[in-house]
Amino acid sequence: MRMIGSLLLLISLVLPSSFPRSSWAASSYEESLKQLAEGVTERAAKAKKQRLAVLDLTDAQGEQTPVGRFLAEELGTQIMVAGELTTVDRTLLYSTLKKMQLEHIDPTHAKTVRRAAKAIRADAFVSGSYTETPEGLQVTVRLMTPKQAQSIGATRTTFPKTGPLSTFFKQDDPPSKILPVEQPKEPAPPAGLGTHRNDAYELVVTSIERLNNRVKLDVTVANHSTRDLKLLCHLQNTVLKDEHGSVWHQTVEQNREGLCTRGIELSPHRKQRVVFIFTQPSEGAGSEFTLSFHEQLPRRDALFTINELKLGPTPSPGELVP
Repeated sequence: MRMIGSLLLLISLVLPSSFPRSSWAASSYEESLKQLAEGVTERAAKAKKQRLAVLDLTDAQGEQTPVGRFLAEELGTQIMVAGELTTVDRTLLYSTLKKMQLEHIDPTHAKTVRRAAKAIRADAFVSGSYTETPEGLQVTVRLMTPKQAQSIGATRTTFPKTGPLSTFFKQDDPPSKILPVEQPKEPAPPAGLGTHRNDAYELVVTSIERLNNRVKLDVTVANHSTRDLKLLCHLQNTVLKDEHGSVWHQTVEQNREGLCTRGIELSPHRKQRVVFIFTQPSEGAGSEFTLSFHEQLPRRDALFTINELKLGPTPSPGELVP
């Protein structure tokens, strides 16, 4: 009996570790996103894949949805911010797939998949789907090799329907016994910490964080025009200035996939997140910044500033790695 008890104890200790960590539910949206990106990065590194093309996720019926598109954009950005891998611009990805009339990445279209991967210089495709559960959205993504258009790895996690996802799953408010007095409608305040809008696009600073002599600026760019948009800024002249007059610059090494080195291409009414990393040689003490943006495309040498960008919570080491 003592031997049987010891055996059962050994099994109970070993079994939990046999499940991949990426299949556990995280406690927040940010943790789930980071967990999913780490799973993809780990499998890509194991397969020696460096440049990934992230496809829109589909629902349980295989249909593309706004939720799936949003999660794919978030996943691609998180992988890029981690800095270990690069991702294909999603506008370029889908324009190429449309040109080649490729709707699915599967073995029946292997030849076309290889041609598409070569055209966008992708080592692998990232595809996946999500299923609604009582705990949240269970998301499964797969790493697909262009050579055979087959899966070479997969990872899974569960996203709570909170944070950014809460806007996709709003529940109806319970009926009120007292009708509220209708107030005159006012324009909604701009999202984020600061905004610049012109005839072609809108640039919104969503967060700013500092660690020692580096500052990370998280930005969303939206094309609100009716034409394709190519946006590129000048690396050396797009800077941060703090309230003490110090200037924080970008470097190519920390912004190699950034808006001022590669730029972005956006279809009409599409948006994309981009990240800037600014550095000051000496230890900076600034807490409020002004972004000076030197635009190269689509407006040649256009300049604008966004003021009063105040620091948020201090991130942990490693979060500022581009």
